[in-house]
Amino acid sequence: MRNGIHILLATLLIMASVCDLQVQAASLSHGVEVHLVRRVRRSMLWRWITQRPVGSSCRDHSECGTNYCRESICSFQVFSS
Repeated sequence: MRNGIHILLATLLIMASVCDLQVQAASLSHGVEVHLVRRVRRSMLWRWITQRPVGSSCRDHSECGTNYCRESICSFQVFSS
């Protein structure tokens, strides 16, 4: 009885490992665009020093001192009514 339990547990462990490896190695579907962005962790002082003024070029909101990037230019946020 004890050997049967050991064999069953070993089999389940091997099957779980194989399933985990297949999930990790699965390819991404071609129909869905996946943007993998690597963010660099920076200290608050470094982020404060490197923030850009109004009118300079930007790629996203975190680069601007106003935290608002519109049409690739740092600007003030304008609320539409």
